[in-house]
Amino acid sequence: MFGKVKIGTILTSLAVLVLVASFTVIQPQQEQFFLSDNDDLWTVYEKLGKIRFNTVDPSVKGVSAEKGRDIIFKGYSTKQDGKGRTAQQSPYFKCTACHNTEKEFDDLSDISAQNRLDYAEKHDLPFLQGSSFYGLVNRKTFYNDDYQKKYGHVPIIKASNTDIRKAIQLCATQCAQGRALEDWEIESVLAYYNTIGLKIKDLNLKPAEKKEVETAVDNDKDLHQAVHLLEAKYLATSPAHFAEHKTYSPITEAEKKDTESFKNGQLIYERSCLHCHEAERYSFFALDKSKFSFVNLLNRTKANKDGSIYKIVRHGTWPLAGKKAYMPLYPIEKMSEDQLDDLKIYIENMAIGNNLAVQ
Repeated sequence: MFGKVKIGTILTSLAVLVLVASFTVIQPQQEQFFLSDNDDLWTVYEKLGKIRFNTVDPSVKGVSAEKGRDIIFKGYSTKQDGKGRTAQQSPYFKCTACHNTEKEFDDLSDISAQNRLDYAEKHDLPFLQGSSFYGLVNRKTFYNDDYQKKYGHVPIIKASNTDIRKAIQLCATQCAQGRALEDWEIESVLAYYNTIGLKIKDLNLKPAEKKEVETAVDNDKDLHQAVHLLEAKYLATSPAHFAEHKTYSPITEAEKKDTESFKNGQLIYERSCLHCHEAERYSFFALDKSKFSFVNLLNRTKANKDGSIYKIVRHGTWPLAGKKAYMPLYPIEKMSEDQLDDLKIYIENMAIGNNLAVQ
């Protein structure tokens, strides 16, 4: 009798265990994280615990990325309340006079001036004085290095170094010689910048590096190392160093046959000089591909006065009363000394009728 009770009890217990097991909730596994080429870099950073900066203020009314894009490309947008259009930001320049809105390098950690020119030729971009707006929201500082050394005593220039909104306003009022932007316009420009932030595909990650980032997110471990890995793939600042101008010296016999330098100078002339000066697009000084333009530039350069290409490239020109359109200077990161020499070789050869591109 005792044995039967014991066996029955065991069977009952087993039945209860089976019943309980049948109702046990199986917890779903955490979805694995995979990096996509089109993932926004800031979105990935947030998964890694990095605090986002250069974000739009949601409390400002009437803000939109579309309005910001219009300000960048057209110089005006729809008004804050959506009724009518704003006044033109500047009668002299648009932001695209000096800035691209696309990536400018194959390798964002190697920003040499020649790499930038090669990329501009490959992707049909102008070769400009300012840094691209693409990836701007991933940068920490603005108007860097010699801009601060030379002009940092001006409050707004000093403040713009670490404040993207001040940098936007500085560009509007000083660089573009235009009206000050209202708060909602600045936030709209910033909203547009956030649509052209860096993507994972821009960083050229190797498969093992992608895996390291994915593993860090999945395991919630080694997050800082993953952030540092990504940060090493681009520059969080845009360096800017000025150079003194050189004096003119005639091209040598070797330079009259230097096809490589000639063609490099031609690229600079067509993608830089003509961007602003062809048909007086952003300048009162017209240039084209006629011999007259080349002779004019050569004579100005020979005179070693303000019209010299060496002086204009390195120092720019100043806004004048009644003629506020001016030429910003090229830091050496935007046009190297070798490139400036190539430009001179191209101009002088063309001025004497020695077109190496057709030989």
